[in-house]
Amino acid sequence: MKKVGLIGFGTIGKYIYDNLKKDGVEFVFIYKKTKIKEGDCAGLVVTSEKEVEEKCKQGVDLVIEAATSQAVTALAPVVLKYADMAVFSSTAFADESFLKSIQELCQKTGRKLYVPHGAVLGYDGIVDGQKVLQEVTITTTKSPKSLGRTDTSRTVVFEGATREACKLYPRNVNVHAGAALAGLGFDRTTSRIVSDPQAPGNMHTIEIKADGCQFKIEVLSVSTGGVTGAYTPVSAYSSVKRILFSQGITLI
Repeated sequence: MKKVGLIGFGTIGKYIYDNLKKDGVEFVFIYKKTKIKEGDCAGLVVTSEKEVEEKCKQGVDLVIEAATSQAVTALAPVVLKYADMAVFSSTAFADESFLKSIQELCQKTGRKLYVPHGAVLGYDGIVDGQKVLQEVTITTTKSPKSLGRTDTSRTVVFEGATREACKLYPRNVNVHAGAALAGLGFDRTTSRIVSDPQAPGNMHTIEIKADGCQFKIEVLSVSTGGVTGAYTPVSAYSSVKRILFSQGITLI
């Protein structure tokens, strides 16, 4: 039986928990700042870094982060001493010194850190074409509410290097951070964030120009009411399931 830990219990975390339970996965802990008062997961909650470390020492196959970039910064250095980790809040890696420290820790411990594609498609194509990439641009369009704004008309609220976008909108541009990690890095990847009261959902467009080819990927995911689109939890669960159970012929 696979044993996992879960950091965060919002829309994505709850979806992963409910579906992995059906797959027979044993949850060792759920890291959450406040206790869960009811349900079968109530007794699993831990609220401190020390408790997370103690649980990881007991043996965990994978720790899944579905919380915030701050949680990644605080807990990845702890978790990766003992277990592999899947991180959805990849904006944490816009901090160059933190990214370097995690890369060094993984090399030292032999652990793996996975960055699932989450709300978009195409990270594999960016990685595979890394040597010939010339331009990578990502445009995210969301409702003003999702961005914490009150715009009454379509407004470009940011355009520039992905590193800066991650600092300003850490909960909205994890897909940008993933693309930067996959391709040209945080300073050479261009991010565009658009606030649009008429947006039908969370829209992400990845445009790639490379030596000898170019491609464009567009994804629309209906908002669940916050920053998360309806496709993201489904995608997140499927990625985690592949990490835990893949064997034989596996599409990645």
